[in-house]
Amino acid sequence: MNGTRLNGAYYKDINNLLDPYVGTWVYSSPTDTLKIKLRKVIRAPFINNSFEDLIVGEYQYIKNGVEKINTLNNFNTNYPMQIAHKIDGNSILENHNIPKCNYCNPNEKRLQLSLVEPISRWGADLNLRLIVINGQPALEVYKWGTPPPARVEGDPTTGHANPIIEIGANFIMIKQ
Repeated sequence: MNGTRLNGAYYKDINNLLDPYVGTWVYSSPTDTLKIKLRKVIRAPFINNSFEDLIVGEYQYIKNGVEKINTLNNFNTNYPMQIAHKIDGNSILENHNIPKCNYCNPNEKRLQLSLVEPISRWGADLNLRLIVINGQPALEVYKWGTPPPARVEGDPTTGHANPIIEIGANFIMIKQ
């Protein structure tokens, strides 16, 4: 497929590849916590009157004991377009996709989601890799992306602050 959406099409997760990512995932260190809640939306409206199965979610980030962002209250919101959630996506990555996973098995699949930081106005990608830690389901999460457009002088609505969650950050998150 060339990326064009067919009018009225339904892009279904027929092999249930999205299902293992659903749930609440937590990274915790002595000073920092990242909590991500993910759910699957079946037949979410998309462009060209098309539909798709989609992972959506919200998150909370605490850095050095200070809550930097918390969108968890919006987790159960059913927006007209579900991509309005701060986390969304359904791109299944194979090992040849960028960024390449140098330690993944050759046929291992990962999930790529988009993350929006509403305060800093950064958008980034999250690559999620399913792993097991001490017998528990876990996610290895890698955040990557590029900055939003530069600030236009005199326009307070443009530009950006530094990202709240650093680009290049890696988290090992345990399923709750």
